[in-house]
Amino acid sequence: MSDIRLSTGEVRKHARMVEEAGRMYGEAAAGAEYVDLHDEAYGILCSPLFLPYINPLQSFALTEIRNGADATTHLAELLQALADNVDITDGAAATRIKEAGNR
Repeated sequence: MSDIRLSTGEVRKHARMVEEAGRMYGEAAAGAEYVDLHDEAYGILCSPLFLPYINPLQSFALTEIRNGADATTHLAELLQALADNVDITDGAAATRIKEAGNR
């Protein structure tokens, strides 16, 4: 049998880093949405030439950035839940072992 050691403090630390990455994804989505809504972001001269080609790609990119933000935020929540569950399970196991030793 192998020893499994999981530092819940480190998992929580990692969850905070993943959560920060999710916030950055959110900022990227906001920027992409702004550009998507404001065609003049490409300039007066370039907009009429490139917009027919760029718009479908912009929409796809915006959708993927939003999906990435959602997935990253969800991963941070799962990591936090993992750490909480490990602490609860370990605490319950320790209590049962102590109670069994006192009999």
